[in-house]
Amino acid sequence: MAGTKARRPTPKIVEGWIRAGFGQGEGAAYKPFMFVRDIPSGGLSNTVKSPVSGRIHHYITRQEYQVHLLAEYSPTIIDIRERFALLPWDETQAIASKLGIRHPRYPGTTTPTAITTDLLLTKRHLDGIELIAVSATLSKHLTPQTLEKLLIERLYWNRRGISWLLATEKNIPKLRAGNLHFFELARHDDRASKSGIAPALFSHRFEANHAQGLRFNEILEKTSRDLGIDVQTGFALLGTAVWKHISRIDIDAVELGHRAPVALAT
Repeated sequence: MAGTKARRPTPKIVEGWIRAGFGQGEGAAYKPFMFVRDIPSGGLSNTVKSPVSGRIHHYITRQEYQVHLLAEYSPTIIDIRERFALLPWDETQAIASKLGIRHPRYPGTTTPTAITTDLLLTKRHLDGIELIAVSATLSKHLTPQTLEKLLIERLYWNRRGISWLLATEKNIPKLRAGNLHFFELARHDDRASKSGIAPALFSHRFEANHAQGLRFNEILEKTSRDLGIDVQTGFALLGTAVWKHISRIDIDAVELGHRAPVALAT
């Protein structure tokens, strides 16, 4: 079960995880192969509720979480699956053997790892859907051993005609990811829906109150006061507007914070 996965699994135990459906499926019924509580994360893990998939997502690193936020913000992404298992299990072992490299193993065992891809995205096009596999890591973690594991992943997806991307801090829009994180809790705050005020209206008033030199919290406080609501409700409305793409706040311009300046898209 999730949260009780063995630290040193035998092949029989891994086969049991696969039979149980971990790392398989789609949508709200999908179960990641590993959950946050299954893997030591050094305090860098995140769980996030997703309106796109309708479930809670589990991320072991901040890099994975940032990629999730960017994917979720895209109106063309219709499903996000983290820790997607590369099955059948013996295929990645065969790829490693063909490459002449050692297949990853669970620490302290001789059991081959059930390799997973960090995120598998489903993208909607006018003429159908596209799957995009993403491995997310920091550049400093690209050791020779990690690069071999990533090569196995890339070849696995290439066999299926599916694009595979490596996302590091060097090729993702860090400002956008950070600002989406800033507004993440706001869009799940039910004070917005209970306020009787449309997020678009609040955002429009926020933009009207924008002036050179004013900080985010100053504009937020003034706008909330104008509409007769508390600041927390105002923040929930504004965050909802940003996530729904109905705000002119430029999330690619500056790192937002309560004391930060604000830029508006033209």
